[in-house]
Amino acid sequence: MLRRRSWIKAVTAVFTGAGLGSLGLDGLYLPGSVSAQEGFGNNFANSIDNTNLAKLEDQLRYGLRCVTPAQIAYVGIVANAVEQDRIPRAMVNLVYRWSLERNPRVPFPYFQFAIRELAKRRGVSL
Repeated sequence: MLRRRSWIKAVTAVFTGAGLGSLGLDGLYLPGSVSAQEGFGNNFANSIDNTNLAKLEDQLRYGLRCVTPAQIAYVGIVANAVEQDRIPRAMVNLVYRWSLERNPRVPFPYFQFAIRELAKRRGVSL
C-alpha cells in the first residue's frame, strides 16, 4: 500500500506525463496509465510485414512436428488457403500457438481439428 506522500507523487506523475520509473514505482498499475503494448490490437498478426517471417508452410511444418506425408500435405493446403485469402493468417497463427500450448510434444492433431472447425464456420472446406 502506498503512503500518502508516495500516492501524491504517483498521481502527480500520471497527470503531468512524467514517468513512474523516476519515482521507483515501475511495477505500479494505475487505471488509465499507458501500457507498453498500447496500439497493438487483437489482429496485430495481420499487419506484420514479411521482413523477418518464415514462410507459413515451413512454420507449420516444423513447428507442428509434421512427419507423415499426409500431415505435410495438410499443412500445404492450409498455407495455400492463407495465400488465396480464404482464411486469415491471424487465425492460423492463433490456432498454431494454441495447439503448441495444448500439447507441445504432439501439437498437430489439435491444430488440424481446430483449424478445420474454424474454417468450417467461415464456410471454407480444407
